[in-house]
Amino acid sequence: MSRWWYAFAAAALAVATAWVIGPTGEQPPVQFARPEPARAVTAAPEGRSRYTSPIRYAYSPACENGSAPCSHWVLVAWGGERGWLPGTDAADSLSLSPDGTHAAYLRTSDDTYVVADLRTGAVKALPVRQKGGTVSEMFGAQIPLFSLDGRHLLVQRDHLDKDDETVLENPMIVDLGTGAVRHLPAVGQVVGWTSAGLMTKTTRRTNSLPGHTTSASFTVWSPKGKVVGRFTLPGNLAAGAMPSPSGRATATLAREITPDGVVGHGIVLTDTSTGRPARTVAPGLPAGWQATSVLRWDGEDAVVVQTSGPRAEMAYHVVDLATGAARRLDVRISDVADLFLQPAELGVALGKVRQ
Repeated sequence: MSRWWYAFAAAALAVATAWVIGPTGEQPPVQFARPEPARAVTAAPEGRSRYTSPIRYAYSPACENGSAPCSHWVLVAWGGERGWLPGTDAADSLSLSPDGTHAAYLRTSDDTYVVADLRTGAVKALPVRQKGGTVSEMFGAQIPLFSLDGRHLLVQRDHLDKDDETVLENPMIVDLGTGAVRHLPAVGQVVGWTSAGLMTKTTRRTNSLPGHTTSASFTVWSPKGKVVGRFTLPGNLAAGAMPSPSGRATATLAREITPDGVVGHGIVLTDTSTGRPARTVAPGLPAGWQATSVLRWDGEDAVVVQTSGPRAEMAYHVVDLATGAARRLDVRISDVADLFLQPAELGVALGKVRQ
């Protein structure tokens, strides 16, 4: 079942829910949206397998006719090159290596996971196939994840059960040099890569921690499938926790639920050796903006966060953990049609975030 069917269903459900549970008393004052600044017209992307500079980001366009480039992922390079990537399907997941030189995706012609070298155009098929495509990360699928050194790839297949619920199969670690596949046991949720290996999380209910109803056990798996580290965090520090490259810290958003909504109070850095918060960083975002999720670390000194603006705009910022300074990433998606969803919700993969 295609991602767009789910997108329309989700949008329709959101609209219906808002109509049913929306306030019935005094109506809020009318707010007029500020006009968006004019953007330069961007030439339509062409099919392209090789790029002379690293990829900054990729996105899946959503055009009504579904023709190229709308049926493929579009890549945008640091050098200004922009093109759709042959072999990809905009309805399936794609990921970029942190250095922006490789892409991993499900090849549409044979439902095989492949890795493309975006400098040479070479495509390597992996010994992993996915029957019938994926439902995309929007509905619970796990995207492929490159290890920090680019030598391994996490792949976790998915399928729909009889009730059309997403079922994730046990994850696999693929050695991109030899093609060897390591099958992991049922490990809960994939969190991300550290320099030591892949980190996963299992959440459980607990009555042993005052003020917390859940705790989470984190496990680090070497590329060969061996357990090389473990630690535990209380539930409030585990939700959305993203490990640093060294694995010595995690970054979590601190949030508080108020009558006016969910308020963000900063990025909590937790020492994994003690399970206790080390410090909180207040992101220096523009007025009216707040971080909504931590996507990954950029080295040991910065994190990449998804953000939301005062008019529900979505963007990406890199936050310096020493100063809190936030730099907005230049992610422009001029050819995405408005299908009830923000462009970032339709599919964006970040590559190299610093030049």
